[in-house]
Amino acid sequence: MKSTDHTPPEALWSHLHWLVVLGEQGSYTGAAVRLGVSKAAMSQHIAELERAAGVPLVRRTTRSVGLTEAGRQLVDDTRGAFERIA
Repeated sequence: MKSTDHTPPEALWSHLHWLVVLGEQGSYTGAAVRLGVSKAAMSQHIAELERAAGVPLVRRTTRSVGLTEAGRQLVDDTRGAFERIA
């Protein structure tokens, strides 16, 4: 990930977890409920992660949310670590 904003890289670990949950749930609302956060916080964290990554990670339409190829790759690369921690 490149650092194009002022978010320290270590602060993005929770953002990665949220992206994994978003990918699993398929919606901001579902992911926010599962994580116990607001939908606005969910959206803000994903946007921060996208800025840091420098690429879109989520494909948004008026009816659905899905991960882009870059988002799927990032989730695939980090999911195992989060599963081992859990």
